[in-house]
Amino acid sequence: MIHQKNRLQFGLMLGCCAIVFSGSAAIAQEEVPAESIKVINESIVTSTVSFLASDEMRGRDTPSPELTIASSYVASRFLGAGLKGLGDEGSYYQNNEINITKVSAGTLKVKRKGKAVATYGLLSAGDEALDYRGQVKMLTADNANDEKFDGPVCIVAEKFESRRDQSNLLRRLARLRENGATAILVQVDPDHRLVGMATSSGAPRMQTGRESNSGHVVLVEKGAVEGDYEISLPRQIKSTTIVRNVIGMIPGSDPELAKEAIIISAHLDHVGIKGNVGDVICNGADDNASGVTAVLSLADAFAAMPEGPKRTVIFMTFWGEEKGLLGSKYYVNNPIWPLEKTVANVNIEMIGRPEAGASGKCWSTGWDESNMSELMSIGAKEVGVLIFQHPQFSGDMLYRSSDNYPFAQKGVIAHSFSAGSLHEDYHMPGDESQKLDFRHMTKVIQGLFAGTLPMANGEVTPKKN
Repeated sequence: MIHQKNRLQFGLMLGCCAIVFSGSAAIAQEEVPAESIKVINESIVTSTVSFLASDEMRGRDTPSPELTIASSYVASRFLGAGLKGLGDEGSYYQNNEINITKVSAGTLKVKRKGKAVATYGLLSAGDEALDYRGQVKMLTADNANDEKFDGPVCIVAEKFESRRDQSNLLRRLARLRENGATAILVQVDPDHRLVGMATSSGAPRMQTGRESNSGHVVLVEKGAVEGDYEISLPRQIKSTTIVRNVIGMIPGSDPELAKEAIIISAHLDHVGIKGNVGDVICNGADDNASGVTAVLSLADAFAAMPEGPKRTVIFMTFWGEEKGLLGSKYYVNNPIWPLEKTVANVNIEMIGRPEAGASGKCWSTGWDESNMSELMSIGAKEVGVLIFQHPQFSGDMLYRSSDNYPFAQKGVIAHSFSAGSLHEDYHMPGDESQKLDFRHMTKVIQGLFAGTLPMANGEVTPKKN
């Protein structure tokens, strides 16, 4: 049966090749190598994503020791697959130094009339430790912004209904600091979103440049009233740390086509810990341990080809996507492979939890920006996977929200491929590996391999629309 939608597409198996008709052009396409499909199997997929999304990885926040461990794991898998390091000094790492702050090991204590007030951590700390005995002024939403203070104040944080609510609160905290508040007590419920943003354990906090200059801000239980308090708060310590993009490659086998590269990528980080009640680890199984699992499985598959791909294929995982696409932005501003010789970026996001009726199917963002998704859909059909234009998610919104977009801004054809939806566990502790459909994931990864293979072999080259 021939299905027609804007243009005619069908394939006929002839010996070792398929003749693919797309529009008026006929393309000879080699069969998908069975050796490669075999290494993309449910057992490896399950074990990989389960490790990356385990509680021990504590949500892979940027920066964190767990994200560093995950980077080392990816590098070891690249090494095992036989990939060449494309990072600093021939390693698998493209290192980037970032600014961080830590809370010192000093005391965090809030008391009223000798009785401890429950605290949920610090949103920020000052450059010096604070020890205070005296009155704390209670403020309401009606307090004028130009009121001046000479000691600690206390406010109540309502539930956030939008990002604007959060931004408004951070601006208010900065204004209170500017007006003389030496510390700010913020009353919250224990499950408030602010609790997930706080720290009391010395964990490093990345400085993005968007932080408010609020000095000491401590989260406390609701119900505090005006009166005499004892407050002891530790200081912040500023330093730097290293974060890593992890990069490996399979050099092209054709002398000319090897000068061009296909980049297959996913972000390795997630959002870390959220809250302090019950399960607080945002494991990030679907977002995006599933995408990293795809990158690692595809590296294994391309490495298992009897004859290597004719174009160079680069495999990459990014840090800091959840902080604003920072790892991919760093790469495109410091490219290791020339961007003008980068044929395409196949970025992979959230492939573990299919929508109803969409098992074994995959969609891409920014579908109409180029013909790459259509070209990849032809190859994916060879292994029974449908890459389709999603009626809701294949437009511009998500196209600009993932690590493909910094590449697109530099002129590289780049799309993100997903196989699910923004489910109820998105950025929440419920995004755990046991909720993933491993069979679906495995099939989709096989489809992405078959879809990318014609580009990697130079049989097709995507074009911008």
